[in-house]
Amino acid sequence: MPINRSYAAGSFQVIAIDGPIVPDKGEALSKRAVERLFASARFQRRCKPGFSHVRGTGLELRRAAGSAADCLAAATSASPPFLGVQSSSIVEAFPNAFLGVCLDDRCYEAMPALKRGQKFDWLYDQWVQQKLVARLPLPSDAKHLPMWFARTSDHEERAALVCALTALLVAHGTFTAIGDESGGWFFLPPWDNWQCWARTAVENGSTRLNEHGAKLRIKMAPVRS
Repeated sequence: MPINRSYAAGSFQVIAIDGPIVPDKGEALSKRAVERLFASARFQRRCKPGFSHVRGTGLELRRAAGSAADCLAAATSASPPFLGVQSSSIVEAFPNAFLGVCLDDRCYEAMPALKRGQKFDWLYDQWVQQKLVARLPLPSDAKHLPMWFARTSDHEERAALVCALTALLVAHGTFTAIGDESGGWFFLPPWDNWQCWARTAVENGSTRLNEHGAKLRIKMAPVRS
């Protein structure tokens, strides 16, 4: 059974779930454009998601995440971060991409051969070594997180911390969201924290998919001039 991780930020302003959050109007078995985007180009080797429309583990995870979102909806703020994120402030965290888009090419060039399930911890370790949590625009009452992040070694606790960072950044109004109204959104670090390769890959990939009928958008908060 897939594991769902969630974290509530502040006074339950935002809950971040590590699992596919498809808007109410989304098709249960539909392919998600945002998953296709992050399964292409350089993302494929660096921080690729699984496809949640595939029968088996993928579809089970989508259903489990949806059930978790339904159960927690009443515990969140009535004001979502922007239109299109259901009716409550429940957002989708994607830990591998959250960590992956902030690592540079040189880091990936030195990446060893990893077995299935080891990628996340490798990405996390790079963040610890480079002290990347300290570079995030965290609220003043979360300044303890870099130390907590560095001291955590358990795989599940690490994933929960990335969900915590996702929720805190959304609650603080500093995030990047990529997706569409029908398939949902990945909530990731602020655009200024992304490496150039990741910005280029997501912009080019969105354009390519949109030329074939997708409606992907990149939303940044705060809005960049």
